[in-house]
Amino acid sequence: MVSNDHNRAQVILIGAVSLAFIILGIVVVFNGVLYTETLSSGGTSQSAGNADVIEQEVNQSVGCLLVQVKNQSDTNNNDNLKHLAEDNISAFNTAYQNTTAHSTPTAVNLSNVNATADGGSLQNVTMTVAYDSNSLSYRQKLNITPECP
Repeated sequence: MVSNDHNRAQVILIGAVSLAFIILGIVVVFNGVLYTETLSSGGTSQSAGNADVIEQEVNQSVGCLLVQVKNQSDTNNNDNLKHLAEDNISAFNTAYQNTTAHSTPTAVNLSNVNATADGGSLQNVTMTVAYDSNSLSYRQKLNITPECP
């Protein structure tokens, strides 16, 4: 009779240890799934938010830059104003690329810059903003007028 109780106790012990390993395995798998889901969903929405912020920063910064070029320029020649604006935007592009590269894992480039001037005054600038990150990449054409809030 004693040997029968030992067999039953061993079966219960093996069953309890097996159940503990199964529960531990389920917890590890479930935790890994949650962690992967959090990583995959968080990065895309954050990149899209960064892209919106960068577009607003570029729009406002270039608008203020054009106001400064307009106010500090002593020329009424439309071609000189256009070149002055385009040169300043090129310098801004370099500085902005360095700033965004150090603060976020993105690359921003302003290209196809075309300033228009009429009557010795800057009218607007059209340019393409390229935004590239590890999860989002887009190109957008902006039309910016010289205004600074």
